[in-house]
Amino acid sequence: MDTVNDSVLSIRTYPAEHQKHRKTICLYHGWGSSVSKYDEFARMLSGKGFTVIVPELILHDSRNALSAYFDQGIVEQHFWEVVFQSIEESSTLAKQLNVPRGDIIWLGVSMGGFIASGAAAKQQGSAGLININGSGSFLFSEQLLRSRDKRTTLSTSEEQRLRKYDPLSQEQVTPTLLLHGEDDEVIPIATQQHFVQQTVSTTNDLTFLKYPFINHTISDDMIADVLNWLDEHF
Repeated sequence: MDTVNDSVLSIRTYPAEHQKHRKTICLYHGWGSSVSKYDEFARMLSGKGFTVIVPELILHDSRNALSAYFDQGIVEQHFWEVVFQSIEESSTLAKQLNVPRGDIIWLGVSMGGFIASGAAAKQQGSAGLININGSGSFLFSEQLLRSRDKRTTLSTSEEQRLRKYDPLSQEQVTPTLLLHGEDDEVIPIATQQHFVQQTVSTTNDLTFLKYPFINHTISDDMIADVLNWLDEHF
């Protein structure tokens, strides 16, 4: 494993452990997490022959990490800021890796799932997308969460910004695997179901797997299904 800190983006790299490299996976972590917490998952993927890149996200790790993440006001203020900037940085990341876009798989967990979906939509022609307990339906997700939490409705400018990055506002052509716990209390499965309902008629290669009695966590079955999907596609 190598950590690269340079004038572009700080990333942690896990070289493929097979002589024949399969693809490059860009792995995004969730809100308030860290690149170091994804070490085991990244090593598992690199052991399967993938080069794995775990980018540092703004307001995390060495990029002005916050002192507290789970105060509701902090989440409301910064969640979408991190998502949007990370999507913008996906272009820089692809250039930094010097890997053809068609060799990149975007994978994310929770907030990282939002980022991965946005990156795949922005980087059309990518090899694949895996979204675990996140959502590819940005506007609907924010509307649902605000209603659930009894917050104010979106302003016109907030809605316009969400639409700008919302994968549903863009063509869906990337082979996609979505995994979600049915009892997720953080990012309700309804947010991902909405994405599927809106894209199922136009997306040729989309798999949506639901996990009964699973809250906002990654189960062993989820990991096994991710590895199986990667084996089938790459």
